[in-house]
Amino acid sequence: MSSTALARRVGSLEQLSAAPLIGIVPAEPVAPVPVEHPSDVLAVLAEQINAVRADAQADPIESARTVGFLAGVALRAMEANGLAERLEAVEKVLKLRRDQAKEKERKTKGRRGWI
Repeated sequence: MSSTALARRVGSLEQLSAAPLIGIVPAEPVAPVPVEHPSDVLAVLAEQINAVRADAQADPIESARTVGFLAGVALRAMEANGLAERLEAVEKVLKLRRDQAKEKERKTKGRRGWI
């Protein structure tokens, strides 16, 4: 990036940060939401998508852009949620097999000791 382009970019960022926040209404305080699993992320994204769609004062193009972006993030969270569920199922099967193998080994050792 040339120094002129960088200066323009920095200048536009400074103008943006110095712009007054006209028409911005402070959000109501909300309770913290635990975000520990992909399903938690999906719940937050759904809430935010609905909030953007319900905002009558928002620019329709900006709302559409925001909803599109959030929908893309939601799709990735859905994929992660599916992978997390599949991984959990595989882990349960492996644990069950390991427990069965230990039980079988314990029974086999018990018989050898007495013979």
